[in-house]
Amino acid sequence: MDVDKHLHRHKNIHRLALRIRRVCTMSHVGANDRVVLGFIGTGGRGQHLMRVALGNADVEIAAVCDVMEQRLAQAVQITGGKATPYKDFRRLLERKDLDAVFVTTPDHWHCIMTIAACEAGKDVYVEKPLGHNVAEGRAAVNAAKRFKRVVQHGTQQLSGQHYAEAHDLIRSGVLGKITHVRIWNVWNESPDGIGNPPDTEPPPDIDYDLWLGPAPKRPFNPNRCYAPGYWFQWDYSGGHMLAWAIHHIDAVHWVLGVTAPRLVVSTGGKYALRDNRTTPDTQDALLDYGDFIVQASIYHANARPIEGSWYGIAFYGTNGTMRLLREGFEIYPEGDRTRPVQRGGSPQDEPHVRNFLDCVKSCKEPVAPIEWGHWSTNAMHLANIALRTKRAIQWDAKQEKAIGDEEANRYLCRTYRKPWGQYVLRYLSSVHRKYYRETT
Repeated sequence: MDVDKHLHRHKNIHRLALRIRRVCTMSHVGANDRVVLGFIGTGGRGQHLMRVALGNADVEIAAVCDVMEQRLAQAVQITGGKATPYKDFRRLLERKDLDAVFVTTPDHWHCIMTIAACEAGKDVYVEKPLGHNVAEGRAAVNAAKRFKRVVQHGTQQLSGQHYAEAHDLIRSGVLGKITHVRIWNVWNESPDGIGNPPDTEPPPDIDYDLWLGPAPKRPFNPNRCYAPGYWFQWDYSGGHMLAWAIHHIDAVHWVLGVTAPRLVVSTGGKYALRDNRTTPDTQDALLDYGDFIVQASIYHANARPIEGSWYGIAFYGTNGTMRLLREGFEIYPEGDRTRPVQRGGSPQDEPHVRNFLDCVKSCKEPVAPIEWGHWSTNAMHLANIALRTKRAIQWDAKQEKAIGDEEANRYLCRTYRKPWGQYVLRYLSSVHRKYYRETT
């Protein structure tokens, strides 16, 4: 297995960076112009990406938005007091000087804000997962196509140089025929997990109704309003299948050139943690892609590493195994499993943001286009739908619905609080429209 030769050949190649497909015909931002940005959602991830964006000399952050006053003030401070603060994202999107926006809010807002930004003529960097459900993800894709907007999905691993090298090595046949992939996240949060705080009145500096937006009206609870708590509530997200495994399945899809499983089964539950999450603390899913399977494992009550790490991807082939992490990858040939071929890690957030900025200027498709993010998010939605229905899901990837299973298909969309669902409804596919529901 001459892996070193392949590494040398591909060390300066990032195939995704060579995309030439154009999303729009002409950008209003010149190659030498500054890109004027707005940020919607300025919590931990949003503030991090603000700093990454400001590391580029051709960036100006002119507007920031959050429903929490403290975070909004922090975001303004990051810009040196230059950005105008907004509580309502709709007011921010009315600005004509913004070229693009970053959507770094809780997950249940991602698609609605992406759609609204596309309608307002803005390009979008939207954090993962793309959407709360399959239907709104497709609606966001439809809106981006209709308005010819550049939309980058926040699965930044696709911008890592060593991920590109792993892609090329596996595609070259170094591992032989891939039959099995494992993705995982494990740690031990027992016994209390994220805790079980009581419901309270919302703090005075939060517009809680606007935070809820399309989600059901619930009493305020810290574990429903702050990360990481909201990751583990079905109202807003989908547990770590959506919060973490989405990164892994996105890379698997790209490396192996697939977009959707044909069959998904999943089991698990809340077995150990005494907290107020509604998603499982333990879950396994199997995704069948026709000629290989993916096993996705989320364990929150035992921290024993899988393949020597608390998270990662392992590709199992007839000639060898690759363990792929953000810190690098290792290849273990079948003939000599004690001497791995190793490659260190590479930056991901910085080149991912830079690629987005370049595509705003060039109109080229970014490294993680919205439809790619939608397909990867769907795979994890299907894992959760299989878990919640306790049935195997046969997937019609063309129509994006479960075959012969109306109970499963009801999970394709959600009940939206007025008026927020109208953003989604305008772009729903004919298949998904029947599952749309609305309430006050």
